[in-house]
Amino acid sequence: MFGSINSSGAVIDCIAEGSAYDIVLPNQTERVQNIAVDIGGSLAKVVYYTTAAVGRQGGGRLHFKAFETDHLDLCIEFMCGLVDRSRIRDPTDGPPAEPVIMATGGGAHRFGAELRSRLGVEIRVVDEMESLTAGLNFLMREVADEVFTYSEARGQKFVSPVSEAEDLFPYMLVNIGSGVSILKVTGEGQYERISGTSLGGGTFWGLLHELTGVTSFDAMLETTKSGDNTKVDMMVGDIYGTNYDKIGLKATNIAATMGGVYRKGLDKQYSDADIARSLLYMVSNNIGQIAYLNAQLHGIRRIYFGGYFIRGHPLTMHTLSYAIDFWSKGMISALFLRHEGYLGATGALLRGEAAPTRRRACSFTENFSVAEPAAGDSSGVSALGMLDQQADRLERLPQLALPYVPDTVDLAADEGQRLAWLAALERSAHELVALVERGALDAGSSDHVGTEDRVDAGRIRAFSILYARHLQRLGAQPLAYGALTVRGILGLREQCLREVGLGDVFAAVKRRETKAALAALPQCVAQTDVLAERERLLALLGNALAGNMFDWGASELHGALASGALDLAAARERISYSPQRLNNPGAFADRVIAQGYKRVLVFVDNSGADVVLGVLPLARVLTQTGATVVLAANSRPALNDVTEGELKDIVAEAALVDESLAAAVDEERLLVCASGSAGPCVDLRRLDPRLVALAQAADLVILVGMARAIVSNYHARFTCDSLRIAVFKNKMTADAAGANVFDSLCLYVPGGGSKE
Repeated sequence: MFGSINSSGAVIDCIAEGSAYDIVLPNQTERVQNIAVDIGGSLAKVVYYTTAAVGRQGGGRLHFKAFETDHLDLCIEFMCGLVDRSRIRDPTDGPPAEPVIMATGGGAHRFGAELRSRLGVEIRVVDEMESLTAGLNFLMREVADEVFTYSEARGQKFVSPVSEAEDLFPYMLVNIGSGVSILKVTGEGQYERISGTSLGGGTFWGLLHELTGVTSFDAMLETTKSGDNTKVDMMVGDIYGTNYDKIGLKATNIAATMGGVYRKGLDKQYSDADIARSLLYMVSNNIGQIAYLNAQLHGIRRIYFGGYFIRGHPLTMHTLSYAIDFWSKGMISALFLRHEGYLGATGALLRGEAAPTRRRACSFTENFSVAEPAAGDSSGVSALGMLDQQADRLERLPQLALPYVPDTVDLAADEGQRLAWLAALERSAHELVALVERGALDAGSSDHVGTEDRVDAGRIRAFSILYARHLQRLGAQPLAYGALTVRGILGLREQCLREVGLGDVFAAVKRRETKAALAALPQCVAQTDVLAERERLLALLGNALAGNMFDWGASELHGALASGALDLAAARERISYSPQRLNNPGAFADRVIAQGYKRVLVFVDNSGADVVLGVLPLARVLTQTGATVVLAANSRPALNDVTEGELKDIVAEAALVDESLAAAVDEERLLVCASGSAGPCVDLRRLDPRLVALAQAADLVILVGMARAIVSNYHARFTCDSLRIAVFKNKMTADAAGANVFDSLCLYVPGGGSKE
């Protein structure tokens, strides 16, 4: 999929100084804890869960792999390797338990004895329908871009994820394999088969084989792309010569499948491709009508389609969508799934006694650093990442107003923004290599320089190659990894860094800049303490904006940051409180003076001057007015963003030189908590539960930084007051907001209000 990137996750082939060498991805040699397989008539799908990842916190990882059932030996050989990896001993846990493989699908029965004999472990068979529904429930909750609609006119459109049971159930699953089963699902483990039909994928394959001689299903689907069913079918126009408006039939509607073949008067000339398209329409339209009628009968408005017949084939999805839209008169949409081929295997794995979700509530995040083609996908567009388990179940911010879309720009829909961002991020990856090779990210000369302070040049080059190839793929196929957003590709950058073993590239820079900022903190505070109340608040907001300029994620600032030419005063000179519609610092100052706040939640951004000289002095004054301030920092490193652990140390050191901060810390009016985020942006639906608990009574939310306040959450609404503090540090974000580079965003919005 990615040229010289081994998609099995083992090796990245890189070039360094004219010689080739391999970089092994450290996270691809983990211990396997759970294995499940779904063996169907055409594909065998394997889902497995690994633990003890190097450089990753909070849990394990789900992997997806598919094989053709005709080559089951390859699948069994792969599973043998997984069984061997499941026996790797973790010294902290003692000897591992003997593995049990969960199996589902018809092949679990047909090939069960062979699996037991060759793998030498227990094979536990799980009901196929139970596995399908369990897998679907899990994936809809955990994968942000799992569900989508499709039509030729609108293309692929992703549906907002669901988190609450009342938003998920009831639904209908139409599983299309050789035949069709229709399941009604009303809750976890609550389902029944309410209908089905023998007119399914097998009907299409069998008839097309007999009529054209084609033997490969992939070849059959490919044939449909160039076919014209009107050369085979009898159309309404063939009968009436025009539309039949009285009963709502267009001339282009099919009156009789294959009905045009025997009408000599129509003199239709046709090819095998025309027959293929006609049969595809026949099967899909009938399945769509049966699905719609069952939905009507049972009062269900969500219809999900899955099964090997679909396989990501655009024409098949369009036909099913057209049928549902036609029969429901536009009231219901057909819903499709990126992991549809893996529903059974995922559900079977979750039924295991040692399944990750059985031990505790948790959340998963899709990681595309090493991607697999979707199971059986014939379009060549879709790819699936690994699912990384988080330490806890991430939760929604209580003050977040719904509906909520975290992303400001849809890069798939906006070609100009897409091309600009992809090009800029590819350049930034190469610039990062240059920074490392110049030693700009190493510890300063006054610090002790150990091996942990140096960024490995070979690994950073491996990252650059890996990330660039992902960006190039997304340039050619924007929806390959789900919805294409800036938040997604910035997160992908961090995933690629971690996957090559680079957990915190800017660690030394952050220590150096934080040390310098802490030394400047007493003078910075003293300069604002002498001001009148309103003037002081405005000055603090100005410092927060200036501090936000210290961002190694902004290529425009690399030169100034690397040379040390940027200080707080110089940063303030670059900032303009424009455009006026995006800046109202006076309104915020007046609100603080008039009423104050009880609890303030601040999503902080960068380490160094940003948090020390920008955020901390503002938080300090808010605590002086009686507020409790909660500082939310990244759970894991991303660029030079400050992490929870780093921020706790910073606050402790700042308290040593400032009595007001010390009192706030001692009285627990200044708190630090992890946000749950591992990237520059923040999804306010997926926060650390400890932070959500601390935020329950918050009456002000502050978002600091371009990634948190502009790239994401620019359109977010809150039930409480909110304040966005950021600088437009590149042309793409500025253009999207109608601003200029280095314009400011200092926007106060009262609770329940809109900034528009």
